[in-house]
Formats: sequence, structure tokens, C-alpha cells
Amino acid sequence: MLFASRNHALGFAERTRKNLQYIENASSAGADVHVVTQLANSLLGLIVFPWEKDFSKSVEALQLDDLVKEGWPKWEVTMGSCQTLGQLMRYLRNAVAHGNVRFSSESRSIDDVTIEVENFPARATAPNWSAHIEATRLREFCLRFIDLVEERLG
Repeated sequence: MLFASRNHALGFAERTRKNLQYIENASSAGADVHVVTQLANSLLGLIVFPWEKDFSKSVEALQLDDLVKEGWPKWEVTMGSCQTLGQLMRYLRNAVAHGNVRFSSESRSIDDVTIEVENFPARATAPNWSAHIEATRLREFCLRFIDLVEERLG
């Protein structure tokens, strides 16, 4: 482990990644677990906590188009715009923190679910930004993000 304490955002992220992998393995073995739910929970540990603790400042200016060229999953923005990783992270943080996350189905299979997120400005009744991504691609995005943050800090 790079950061041992769960009180450190990246230590918490390491545990989050480990728990996600455990749930995925348990699901593959036939256990009655919810991978999509664990993935949504993992957004806190892999995206929100590191972002809130300023560990992502070294990556916020990265252009999303450049990351997609490097193989990162692409978010489908359906309202508003988003050019940088920093912009996307702020919108994701807001969506997760305020419960503006929706799932396309109740399927337990990560392959069958698309996740939509929305950002609402303060006191607004309508979103100013929304995007969606397949759950399998969200998993990959979260892991790539935390790997990038750890790499930049290392």
C-alpha cells in the first residue's frame, strides 16, 4: 500500500479499489452482491475524496480529448460542455455529493447499466450539465483517474 491510513484520501482510495475488486470477484463466483452499487459507492473513494483533498490539482488541466486518445473512456456529455479533467471532476463531485446519479436499469450486471450524472448550480431547479457513461467504462475511468493521481504524487 502506498498510503496506509484510511484517513489519507489515497489510503482510502486504495481500500475502495480493493473492496470493488472483492465485490467483483464475489459476483463472478455467484455471490449475492451488487457490483453496480459498489461501483457507485466507489465514486466517493476514487473520485470525490481525492478531488476534495486537492490531490488532483496536478491533473485538472488535462484535456479530455487527449485522455480519450490515450485510451481513457469517453463520457457522453448530453447537456453543457466539458473540456478538461478538472471540469469533469467538479461536475462528478457535485453530482455524487448531491445524489444526482441515475442508473439505466436494475440489472446487477455491470455490462447492462449506464450511469447518468447531472450538475445543478446552487438553488437551480434544472441541471446545467449532464453526461452518461456505461458502468464498465465508469469503472475503468475511476481506476485510471486514481492511478494518474497516485502517479503524479509519486
